[in-house]
Amino acid sequence: MKRLKIFSAVLFSSLLFLIFASFIYSPQLFVGDIAPDFTVATLTGDSISLHQYRGSVVVVHLWSPTCPHCRESNKTLPEIVAPYKNSNLAYIMIAIDSDTSTLRPVIREDKLNFAIHAYDPFDGAAKTMIAYEAPGTPSINIVDEKGNLVATNVTSAQLKKYLKKHFPLPH
Repeated sequence: MKRLKIFSAVLFSSLLFLIFASFIYSPQLFVGDIAPDFTVATLTGDSISLHQYRGSVVVVHLWSPTCPHCRESNKTLPEIVAPYKNSNLAYIMIAIDSDTSTLRPVIREDKLNFAIHAYDPFDGAAKTMIAYEAPGTPSINIVDEKGNLVATNVTSAQLKKYLKKHFPLPH
């Protein structure tokens, strides 16, 4: 009986330590934090980084051309983003697929020419997905002009509402 109590106490203490350690050692991203910088390859072979867009509102959209939810979300994006074409908005779509052969046809088909296209393959590293703590795809995040994260994992409707509020259009 005494051994069982000791074992239970050790097990309970270990669990508490693991829970506490996970909060201390795991990065947690919060709205208001400086958005994680990234460097990703563009489809033209160049690379871009978030810090290059300081001074603009940046939408960091993590997606996959093979993801059915992403393709569904893509249907409304051109209409949502079009009114802000000449504004201080940078829309960066980062594909996480390691095979980019499907990327260009999907961009054309879904009319995603308003965006800056890049990729950060989900090849075991998935640096951008991890940095933005994306639960999956699509993951749409908004960064303000100062580089602060103002929204994470927003829906298309939430994105539309944010853009309308931030970039009022003349009537």
